Amino acid sequence: MKCRGREMVVEGVSLLLCPDCAARIGRTTNHSTPTRRSHPIQTSWTETGKGTAPPRVHRPRITSPRVRPRPRPVAPATLDDMILIEDYAEVIRKARQRAGLTQEQLAQRIGEKYSTLQAIEAGRLKPTKKAIRGLERELKISLLEPIGPAPVKTIRDIESHGPTLGDVVRVKRKKPRQN
Repeated sequence: MKCRGREMVVEGVSLLLCPDCAARIGRTTNHSTPTRRSHPIQTSWTETGKGTAPPRVHRPRITSPRVRPRPRPVAPATLDDMILIEDYAEVIRKARQRAGLTQEQLAQRIGEKYSTLQAIEAGRLKPTKKAIRGLERELKISLLEPIGPAPVKTIRDIESHGPTLGDVVRVKRKKPRQN
């Protein structure tokens, strides 16, 4: 603003507006009511005299008591923590036949193409996450199993099988060249 602004109340909030905006809105504040400002209204940065920003006013922060977050319950395994069972094609085919559905009907219910479901049932195509969720929902089966921890060989397992290549091999080192 190049000139002195006008203090107006807009929807219950006291604002400093330019004269054009103030004329359009039309309701000025009652100067007898105290405003929330802790410093006088400045219309420009140069009013302080040296072209610097107005001095910072310390305003205490309103803090609420810290609320400790609730511990999250242990979530069931997600699709990323699961692996597709090996005989998924056979399980899907048997469950579909038990439910009395055709491939076309099941494909429509899970939102997949008929040809995609055919390939999945034949074992030529692995189902996507979306297809797995739909098949499990419609056929009431489980196509995923949790990924177990990888078996770790212990030293006892290694000792029981005899010597290893590292025990037998002799490492020959090259002699340094002399000029």
